[in-house]
Amino acid sequence: MAKVISKIESKITAGKIERGVEKLKNSSVDELKKQLEKIDREELRKKISELDTAKIKEMKINVGDIKKKLTPEDLEKIKKLAGKDSNLVFQKIDELS
Repeated sequence: MAKVISKIESKITAGKIERGVEKLKNSSVDELKKQLEKIDREELRKKISELDTAKIKEMKINVGDIKKKLTPEDLEKIKKLAGKDSNLVFQKIDELS
């Protein structure tokens, strides 16, 4: 039963990532900033810090495939949205790929 739950959670997470990439591509920085205002940035930092290659592999997420979908413009949006946390975000992206 635990394996089934884990697979479901992995599919949900993969779906969220796909929707996030699409939202990043199709939304302006201002629109995305408004949506991020509703999120606890400390909680987001914590979740980013918890990610490691084993967890990503366990969740069956292919970081390389995600990175291929991101254009330089998308990365610039991420940098603007992350603000003072951009170093943490990009360090984690490099670490996971």
